[in-house]
Amino acid sequence: MPQQIRKDKKFLTSWSTKFYIKDPNVIPIRLISDQIAKLLAKTKITPNEVTVWKFVLLLPLIAYFFIRSGYFDNWAALLLLVISTIFDLVDGSLARIKAMSSRLGGWLDGILDLILSNIVLGAITIGIIRVTDNPFWAIAGLTCLFGQDLANVMMSYFEREFGFNCEMGSENFDQKFKKLKKVPWLDSLLKNIIVPTTLTSIFFFTMRYWLLLGVASYHLDLFLVVFAIMINIRALGMFFLYVQYLKEGKSRLYTLKFLKELSLNK
Repeated sequence: MPQQIRKDKKFLTSWSTKFYIKDPNVIPIRLISDQIAKLLAKTKITPNEVTVWKFVLLLPLIAYFFIRSGYFDNWAALLLLVISTIFDLVDGSLARIKAMSSRLGGWLDGILDLILSNIVLGAITIGIIRVTDNPFWAIAGLTCLFGQDLANVMMSYFEREFGFNCEMGSENFDQKFKKLKKVPWLDSLLKNIIVPTTLTSIFFFTMRYWLLLGVASYHLDLFLVVFAIMINIRALGMFFLYVQYLKEGKSRLYTLKFLKELSLNK
């Protein structure tokens, strides 16, 4: 067993570096989660227990502080959200180290993450309404929730149809674009809507960066508006691209051509 654990730990490090190197924010979080997973691997704690207890213990506190919406309350909520993100990676790492990956674990991880993101956006919206006494912000909050949930739905369709995770990326998808002498701007945009790989697209389409700016500037109201715009651009872009993929006939877009190739070779 010790040899197997060492082998899995070595694989874990290479796996995290390979898929998350594009996002500098995730690299230190992955390294921390790897170390925690190594410690938990020596205990009887299961990956599913990490998933559930992280959710039960941290989510109410995160929601509470965002609803209070004071300056230090927002920082406390953000810190707890970072801790939640770390343990969100711990359960997957622990599952690989202990060879305890399961369909239930994957489902729990995905559904609880979806619930967490929705409750966080809802709590931020309630907090802003409390501070400003302006119900208009409910519209911005609902727009955020719509975009976030549509993006999650579309990512699940892309993963099922094309065999790659829109957050971790696809080496095969990237390689197809690298073979082109020049990538048209529209294809470049669509590629980064599907799988953000440039630092600019990662920043634009990732909630944590806008949230950090909102908390640091004490303007979560601006965060809500800007993120609502960004996440809906991504969600609707993926939606219409998938619609075009389902249509019969050829397309001039390399993005659609490459997606069809991935679907056939999946």
